[in-house]
Amino acid sequence: MAQASGREQQAIQTRARIAEAALELFVTQGYAETTIDQIAEAAGVARRTVFRHFQTKGAMLLDHLTVRGDFVIRRLRERPPAEPPLASLHAVLRELCEQGYERRLLHLIRAVLATEPRFAGEQMSLSMRVLKQALIAALENQPGSTHSRVEIKALTEMAESWYSTAAELYLKQGERTLTEYFDEVVAACVQASARDLASPPSRVSRSAGDPGSARS
Repeated sequence: MAQASGREQQAIQTRARIAEAALELFVTQGYAETTIDQIAEAAGVARRTVFRHFQTKGAMLLDHLTVRGDFVIRRLRERPPAEPPLASLHAVLRELCEQGYERRLLHLIRAVLATEPRFAGEQMSLSMRVLKQALIAALENQPGSTHSRVEIKALTEMAESWYSTAAELYLKQGERTLTEYFDEVVAACVQASARDLASPPSRVSRSAGDPGSARS
């Protein structure tokens, strides 16, 4: 995998510094009370630099997830073209879980989640929606892909829900590792699908009052 250039590495470090400074301010003085100017000052950058990396304050909250999402897309593109989409998705999302979160950022994110649960939930949904669309695009552009858009979208929706559920449990509870939560969520879904969908749904008899049951 190609290494980032010096300029790219500097941009990555600046973005991370801005996001961390924002998290610290969100925790100490509240999200609504924190201004872009304060974030810029704390990060040691100009106001325009903040906007170069982030369109909104909200985007800074879960930037760690966004950056990790870029890693997932790269890894997905490196999977064998003949591999089933669901297997590829499971592999790269589990690898994402194994990376975990930086401990300091995790502490700050959890602190914000505790004080701004609704806002944090909205940002999590937005971040996951962006990641999901990128995953779908990556799978559709895989060389030699013969899978329909409906199949790819459905499988990606399912796999993304594994990760988002595991991440929410991990960020809010933190009793186990992110990988352990992910494995538990996947196992629960696979077992329930095999058990509950093994037999075709029973047909409900049409009542006498159902016009469709009448025969002329």
